[in-house]
Amino acid sequence: MKKVIKGIMFIKTLLKFSFSVLVLLFSAISFALDLTLPDRLDTPSKHFTGFKKTAFLALARVDSRIVTLGERGVIGFSDDGGNTWSQSEVPVSILITSIDFMNKNEAWAVGHSGVILYSDDKAESWRLKLDGRQVNQLLLDKAQETFKNVKAEYEQAEAYDKEDLQYALEDAEFALSNAEFDVGLGPSNPFLDVLFLDEQRGFAIGAYGLFVSTKDGGASWQSAASRLENFDRYHLNTLAQLKGGAIIIAGEAGTLFVSYDDGEQWETLYGPYQGSFFGIQATGIEDEALLYGLKGHIFKTQDGGQRWKRVPVNIETSLTASAISSNGDIVIAGLSGVVLMSNDRGESFQALTTSGFEGFNAVEFVDEKTLVLVSDEGIRTLSTQ
Repeated sequence: MKKVIKGIMFIKTLLKFSFSVLVLLFSAISFALDLTLPDRLDTPSKHFTGFKKTAFLALARVDSRIVTLGERGVIGFSDDGGNTWSQSEVPVSILITSIDFMNKNEAWAVGHSGVILYSDDKAESWRLKLDGRQVNQLLLDKAQETFKNVKAEYEQAEAYDKEDLQYALEDAEFALSNAEFDVGLGPSNPFLDVLFLDEQRGFAIGAYGLFVSTKDGGASWQSAASRLENFDRYHLNTLAQLKGGAIIIAGEAGTLFVSYDDGEQWETLYGPYQGSFFGIQATGIEDEALLYGLKGHIFKTQDGGQRWKRVPVNIETSLTASAISSNGDIVIAGLSGVVLMSNDRGESFQALTTSGFEGFNAVEFVDEKTLVLVSDEGIRTLSTQ
């Protein structure tokens, strides 16, 4: 028996030693990488000769200028319908995911590692206004404040009130643990979309319920996640403001929220589909928008998000991007080379293309007859005729 016990103790000691060696080895490798690899948050994006073959995720148009954004912090612009491109000056080498022009010159862009960028020269140069390190800290500050307040309320409550407050205290403690974990993990959570209502007020949303807002033109940012009933921290993929003022946020697993007071308060909507949504396209008519996502699902609202009807399309691939022309034509693009066009404000769609291996990440109108599309393969144009 003693020999058995000694054998077990020896195995435990060996396992502990092996684990310690692995931890030290991992730490040494991590330290070596930190010494040799520059932080992409502190490394300006490089200029590439094969610009048009870069993987891009977003497009925007202002006047005749088209702007595209993508991997390694690459942002570029074209003033001739996408034939030639110039590369912008960008202070980070992070994947950029979305852009919003709030007027003809000023734009905001967001990306991975909690990056928020600002340009005041029509996207030709950019400045870093927020990064994931700062995001993690503001989320931690918010979580600490919430936990402190809930704990104080719990401790001062009468016995019959403590049962209800116990749940709130546990939720606050869990949120604090998540925030502390994210700080330790580093700037990893991505922003996926951005919207500015005017020069002062804006929002950025992202993975794991990431939601921040500013009321001073990006000089400071606050966590707005507590405004949403998103307890499972579902990814928030897209947001848009409709004509008339309603703002809609859509995301993972049918997540859907709407605000009718410029984002101060948010109502949780029971969505028309429990799969993920990837885009919202306002139609230019008051309270009207299209919502689209997995497996070819398209829905339309005409009352600011309260009710949705299915728009039938004969495809089952995921839809990922959209744009509207100056005359109201709407295009929705997606995976497997799918490009759909509507000439009746989204009541029905016809296919421009429905086959191929290319998955389109963004689409924009060059003019009424030509589209520019981007994917992981680069930039291409397509006739709408």
